[in-house]
Amino acid sequence: MQTSTQQVDIRRVVEAINVLDPQSPETKSLMHAFEGFAYQHWLVSAPRPDLLPSLVHFNFLKALLANAVILDLTSSQLHDEALSNFNLTGPPRSSTSDASTLPAGLQPTDLQCRTPHHPWLDLLPMPEMRDNLFRRGLNTFDDEELCCAMRGYGDSTTTGFLCATLASRYGSRVHNKVNDVNFVVWDQKASQTAYECRVEPTSANEVSEILGVLTSDWCNFSVLCGGHSRYPDDAVSIGGVTIDLAHLNNTVVSDDRTTAKVGGGSTSRQVFAALDQYGLAYVGGRVGQVGMGGFTLGGGTSVVAPKYGWAVDNVFEYEIVLANGTTTTVSETEHPDLYWALRGGANNFGIVTSFTVGVFPLGQVYTGFRSFPDNMTTRFLKEAEKLFTIEDEEDTNVVLEYTYSYNTASNTYSMSSTQRYFEPIINPPVYDSLNALPALAPLSGGLGTLAASTASSGSLGRTRNVFTTVSHYPSVKLGTQGIQIYKEEIQKTKNITNFAAQWITYSLPAPAIAKMKVRGGNALGIDVDGHLVLNLMAVSWSGAKNDLAAMAFADAFISRFQAAAEELKVYHPYKYINYANKNQDPFSGYGMANRKRLVSIQKSVDPEGIFTLKGLWPGFFKLH
Repeated sequence: MQTSTQQVDIRRVVEAINVLDPQSPETKSLMHAFEGFAYQHWLVSAPRPDLLPSLVHFNFLKALLANAVILDLTSSQLHDEALSNFNLTGPPRSSTSDASTLPAGLQPTDLQCRTPHHPWLDLLPMPEMRDNLFRRGLNTFDDEELCCAMRGYGDSTTTGFLCATLASRYGSRVHNKVNDVNFVVWDQKASQTAYECRVEPTSANEVSEILGVLTSDWCNFSVLCGGHSRYPDDAVSIGGVTIDLAHLNNTVVSDDRTTAKVGGGSTSRQVFAALDQYGLAYVGGRVGQVGMGGFTLGGGTSVVAPKYGWAVDNVFEYEIVLANGTTTTVSETEHPDLYWALRGGANNFGIVTSFTVGVFPLGQVYTGFRSFPDNMTTRFLKEAEKLFTIEDEEDTNVVLEYTYSYNTASNTYSMSSTQRYFEPIINPPVYDSLNALPALAPLSGGLGTLAASTASSGSLGRTRNVFTTVSHYPSVKLGTQGIQIYKEEIQKTKNITNFAAQWITYSLPAPAIAKMKVRGGNALGIDVDGHLVLNLMAVSWSGAKNDLAAMAFADAFISRFQAAAEELKVYHPYKYINYANKNQDPFSGYGMANRKRLVSIQKSVDPEGIFTLKGLWPGFFKLH
């Protein structure tokens, strides 16, 4: 990564040039150093498009220094308390006394002569701009901040230059927001986020190059895998550069068909489809559009969890681009601390460009669907707990999920179940007791592959969404209290357009928890006997005007439900990060020791804080 280091050094050369000290040996030396560097690259026909922003900054400073010469301003006349020659009275002190000999852009205006000011403003070759600054009032802005803004540091102008730099290198794989009309992700809030440009690398080397360009000018960015997050800056950058990994979507199966190398920009449906050709599957997402990166780095709950564990415990190697641009392979034996941290530490350590994951033979499996009326919910919850116990102790082919929801049109509540069995058995007997309950409709479903069940990308960009989550130990009593809380809070949402709130329950079974200890363990901090219950409150609606009301529902439900769990002494602090809301702190549930270790590892691999809250990718959940 020598190139990246040079980029940073050259930028610092430009930053060190002091316009207010034009005659100093240091200023002259820095000017000469940059000109020599640029000239050498021109001589060998090796242009550096990534240096374009620094070149623009340099030319801006060079122009100001040239104007200082024209105005006959020396270093002694540009000290902090200096007053413009155009404001001085008495005998002429420089050639500026004959303003008519100056270029038109530097000739003083009447307002300029009447307004006491520092002479650096006289260097600006735009009379109207100078007068606008005087009219606004010199005490209404900071001189240093204004100068930095003009030089292009930290604003959209810099980002625009960087996007132009990327476009010169990657051509049609760089998309400016204004022209990127076909780009859409799952959440409408994210789709409407105003990024400067989107770039699509095709390799880890390109990711490294792009990261070098952006970090050299401290430009905000985000990384997009599948785009199933709910907030701007998680995957789509606010005003910065969105690094879209969509082209990193290959799945290569090993010769012995026990592992596969999966591109970091792959979605669940792409991976399941690729593996299905070999009669294989992996620990992937339930929804086809979920991206490999966020899903796996956050833990990766899955329908195959009882038998194979979570995604995070089925990764053997990570290929990651670190903050300094280095592409590194991470495994249990190579960089074991970072390997542990990536198993649940989310997007705090770098950009993962590929995962080597375990795969296994899997053909058709059973999936059944049945909904039950509201008056059956208590009996349903009791049957569900029995099935969760079977998952723990008897049969890891059993996977039950259920959702409680409200139908606005009919003003009714219902409990819907997804009954999975990972053998090709129609209507497996293990669900007979549950299906003996009076239902709203006959049992439906049948046999199919995971590739088929995740084949659809679903609708994109149509709804606004928020998730929030709580975990607890098994408790039918808590479930019944949660239903009452849901009913009370849902009454406050009837004026929200297209509002839907799905309270989804998943089991984290004991066999999956046991697998969290393999290969040195993961960072999640889950160590319990039996199983945990994970709750996802998934809320969707239409219209930005309804954002606050919809989010208020999610917050109210989950805070009351957590309080109920605490009162019943069944609350567990773990919060699945991929279901967590922004006002939740998932890392607090990992345990203090794990959290401190994660922070220490983050600082060791990213000393400048590129991937921190105060760095360049502040989105998603950051360690602190």
